[in-house]
Amino acid sequence: MPNQILQENLASIAFGVAASFDPVDDGTNFTDDLITIDYALTAGAPTLNGAARQSIKADLGTPRAPKYALYAAVDFTGETPTATGKVDYYWAPSTNATQANGNIAGNSGADAACPDGALGSITLAEFLEQCIPIGSLKTHDGASVQNGFVGYLLPPTQWGQLIEVNNSGDAFEADDVEHHAVLVPIVDEVQG
Repeated sequence: MPNQILQENLASIAFGVAASFDPVDDGTNFTDDLITIDYALTAGAPTLNGAARQSIKADLGTPRAPKYALYAAVDFTGETPTATGKVDYYWAPSTNATQANGNIAGNSGADAACPDGALGSITLAEFLEQCIPIGSLKTHDGASVQNGFVGYLLPPTQWGQLIEVNNSGDAFEADDVEHHAVLVPIVDEVQG
């Protein structure tokens, strides 16, 4: 009998705001148990078109999965993102578990506007060039929470920050009720 490759089902890692996370429609909720947020990633007050947010530094665990699928849900202030808009996602890897240590461009490792606390006068565009691109959540012009598959992450280290860049044409809703992103671990298991 030939070997079979199966997928192990490991716990997802969710980014958002635990205190306010309560999606109205569970159809837009990507968390494992529909309520748990693991790491802070706020939508800001709000995050305007062209601006970016970063999560608090996350720990992917030991051992960690070699690959993750990213899903995201975003709500917009005016409910008017453009049909050609997108929210771009990146991973800023870190070599250290301590929040402010070992981060890309000396970043703070905090849940904040991006790039928070970075050294020197690095711009957002320069910072993103040092990060790992994951993919984009393509928006449509419907007046609703926008959600979907973003792309894949192959993290080189155990720690890092999720970065989201708003290029949707509308500002993020600041209440953080629906806003979240989820990394789903992908682990292959060979059975013979």
